[in-house]
Amino acid sequence: MEKDFKQQIYQIFGTTDLEKLRQISRSVDKNIDADESASRHSCGRKNSFTEPQIARILALQKRGEKIAQIAREYQVSRQTIYSQIKRAHHFSDDPDIKMRMDYMNHDDLCTTIDIDFKHEKIYIQNYTEQIPLRAFGVLQEPKWADFEYFLEDRCFPRTRDHAKEILREMNLPFYDPLLIIEKTQGYMEGDHQWIMILKKDDVK
Repeated sequence: MEKDFKQQIYQIFGTTDLEKLRQISRSVDKNIDADESASRHSCGRKNSFTEPQIARILALQKRGEKIAQIAREYQVSRQTIYSQIKRAHHFSDDPDIKMRMDYMNHDDLCTTIDIDFKHEKIYIQNYTEQIPLRAFGVLQEPKWADFEYFLEDRCFPRTRDHAKEILREMNLPFYDPLLIIEKTQGYMEGDHQWIMILKKDDVK
């Protein structure tokens, strides 16, 4: 019986030497650990979304698509989509930055604008190489005046005929580009760009 057992070991491992068998065992353990680590890393990548992907998820949700449908598209769980939506509303550790604007072209993120109203500063990140699709064109460090111009550029003109009637229909007391964009999402006739506003307080 013992002879048959040793013969089986030899056929499987090519040796019956105890020390060599220990070495084979250690080598197998290392390979298993490496495979498990690679698997965990792969799963991490699967659930790790880029800013453009997160913006697109929010855009799809805003358009009325169900979370289950979005999850199927990205081949993840619904809980993963919910966590990415929550993550989107925690866009900065700076307590003075309470709002982000995602400047979109259709469902594609072009520029993120983090806004510090208290100190009248903005911080941007571009996600497209196409200059005309960026919120501030070639400007990499736009000033507050550039931001104010950008907002007004995504609204109807102050001098437009019947502006007061339009504001009344929007239930707005006066002409304020930010308030108008919160109502219209910055849609303008003639292009496919719009503004998605995120606030830290919207999702806990």
